[in-house]
Amino acid sequence: MTLSGSTEGLLETLSRYRRAGMLVSGQPKGLEPGLADGKYMYFGHVFDRLLESRGLNQSTFAAECRRRGFKIRAMSGRLRDVNQRSVSDWMRGVTACPREIPVYADAIMAFSDEEWELFGAAYAYGQTVPKEDFEDLMEFRKFYRASLPESGPDGAEKTKKG
Repeated sequence: MTLSGSTEGLLETLSRYRRAGMLVSGQPKGLEPGLADGKYMYFGHVFDRLLESRGLNQSTFAAECRRRGFKIRAMSGRLRDVNQRSVSDWMRGVTACPREIPVYADAIMAFSDEEWELFGAAYAYGQTVPKEDFEDLMEFRKFYRASLPESGPDGAEKTKKG
């Protein structure tokens, strides 16, 4: 189907009827302010790095999930295929990553024990935290453990090693 005639004023008309607000908006709708620039959350950075290390990307991961018959449960309760848009949304923190994805990712990428721990921590704690904030928190924990003394069972102070 092709449009005939002039398209002059089309955007204004569509916007007026609220059918194409995204065409005139400077930022995506429905995202938290920190997410509107499309940055990955910590989980997204970890997932992207693991995908890249195996020569995969969001699209190829989604395609491999479909090829293997891996499904995720939609909000309606029905099962559906994994698609690239969903993977992108999980990585940017737009939507929560389904609980099946860590198992699917491990089946596809065969994580080492270290990679499994990293992916698990990112999945559990990093879905809504930007990478920089998560790394700042980890650095703070290292500093806190190294610099603040604790008292042992005998009352003597000791420095916790972390």
